[in-house]
Amino acid sequence: MNRGFVFIETIVTVVILCASLIYLYSSYSSIINNEETRIYYDDPAYVYKASYLRDYLINNSNIETIKNDSQTFADYFAHNIGPIYEGLFLGTTSDPDFYRMWNNFHVRNMVLIPSDLITECDGNLSGEIEGKCEETYENYITSYHLRNYIRSLNDTGHDYYLVVEFSETLDDNGNIIGCNMGADIRCHSYYVSLGI
Repeated sequence: MNRGFVFIETIVTVVILCASLIYLYSSYSSIINNEETRIYYDDPAYVYKASYLRDYLINNSNIETIKNDSQTFADYFAHNIGPIYEGLFLGTTSDPDFYRMWNNFHVRNMVLIPSDLITECDGNLSGEIEGKCEETYENYITSYHLRNYIRSLNDTGHDYYLVVEFSETLDDNGNIIGCNMGADIRCHSYYVSLGI
């Protein structure tokens, strides 16, 4: 009779331990995922770099004209902005200072989006808006990770946002260098959005 009680007690103890371990593992996994998101999304060092880019665009480019042109966002909720974007800089197709900043900061992609992308393309879609959202993601926001970052945005305090994707890795000497996602080993992307 005593053996039966010890056996049942052992089973109950094992079940409780297993449940505790499963709970700890799920909590640990959640913490790790949140930490990875925190590292790659809106890291202060990259926010600082993106704010330099934004300030340069505000002071030295036609970004306001591009934002206010009714045709800019007529078909899509996004536009890729870069050093050779036609009409971004007065009288020229590129600006050497902006191009240098782009390369030194290891910018991979920069997208100008209206806050409508954040509010309109988040689930319950129908008709014209659904088509515009799909076309935007197919033609302008092609990176899976960039899509996830944009979908994580919820601040709509500005009319437009500049979303910047940085791609970096470490070389053999431990120096940070730019890289190409998918082509370079250990290449990581970091994402920042700033109101503009």
